[in-house]
Amino acid sequence: MLLIFAENFKQLRKEQGVTQEKIAETLGVSSQSVSRWELSICYPDLELLPSIANYFGVTVDHLLSNDVPSKEKDYDIFCETLYTLDGTERIDFCKEYCRKYPADDYYAYQLVCAVKDYAVGDNEKANEHLPMLQKYVDRLLETRYRNATIQQMATMCDEKELDGWLAMAPYTGFSRRYCLIARAMQQQDDGMIAIQQGMEMLETFADQLDRRCPDSVGAQKKTAFQRDVLKTIRSFGDGTVPDGWKTFYAYKQLVLAACLFGNGETEEGWEQFESAIEACKYAHDLQDEWLDIGGALFSDLKVSKDWAYALDLCGNKHTLFGIANLSFGDMRLIHHLLTDPRWAWFDSVRQTPRYRAAVEWVESVRQ
Repeated sequence: MLLIFAENFKQLRKEQGVTQEKIAETLGVSSQSVSRWELSICYPDLELLPSIANYFGVTVDHLLSNDVPSKEKDYDIFCETLYTLDGTERIDFCKEYCRKYPADDYYAYQLVCAVKDYAVGDNEKANEHLPMLQKYVDRLLETRYRNATIQQMATMCDEKELDGWLAMAPYTGFSRRYCLIARAMQQQDDGMIAIQQGMEMLETFADQLDRRCPDSVGAQKKTAFQRDVLKTIRSFGDGTVPDGWKTFYAYKQLVLAACLFGNGETEEGWEQFESAIEACKYAHDLQDEWLDIGGALFSDLKVSKDWAYALDLCGNKHTLFGIANLSFGDMRLIHHLLTDPRWAWFDSVRQTPRYRAAVEWVESVRQ
């Protein structure tokens, strides 16, 4: 009995993030006593058990229980029953399990999902349950359910709270865009689903195409890699490079030129180099505020020249996540590429008039 109590007590204390000193202060005992309970050296007075159970939000039986099969059976019953219920019945069912297993994050997360399914799109319903949810949400944000909880809350919250939840999600992987797609799907807004998925496609391609092939693989392999990157970008415009991709395409062309110079393929190196500089000049001189990026593949969106925003067909502006930090639309990155001495593959041509003229032009237009 002592060992069972000690294990359960210690587990509950750690799961709820409470110190021995805090429990001792609340129960009116010494911290040494609490430490001795966890070490199975002694057992709390019987009259303290209800207070301890109440402190953790469990029953006395739970404190003293080692009934693992019973917990597993409860879990099976929960999973079998959960989706046969809806609305407030599902919420109440989850709340019952949260009371029975207050330290189990799985049931807390299912309660969040139940409230979301019931209240999404109805601020009055959401506000009714949010105070009850708060303690569970705060706890889940510190667990493996963090990202999933952020998604559920971003889907359910009203518009004024959305930015706060999105700010808690990263740009990529489980992303802010994923939250917005889930929100649009929950609201059954087909138009917004298409827009959000188009931006997800754009952000994903941008992130992947910006990845560098390591220099250590050698100029030959890096040349093949860059050719495939350029081929992919041309496919967005049916063989031509859409205006929105021009500067990025030029950046990758310059990398390819460096690889070719490194291979000793000087003639083609200069072809790629001069083509890239012409593309930079073209992109710099563009007066359009919004640029094409590839039509239906990206839901007919357009991008701003700095790749910070996308524009949909209805004229609505949407924030792009993370892309502004990549190699898009910024002549400073072109300048850095051309002047960084670590790009040794350019060394054989750095002092030529053509190369120096290109660097001078980029210096004149970089921000």
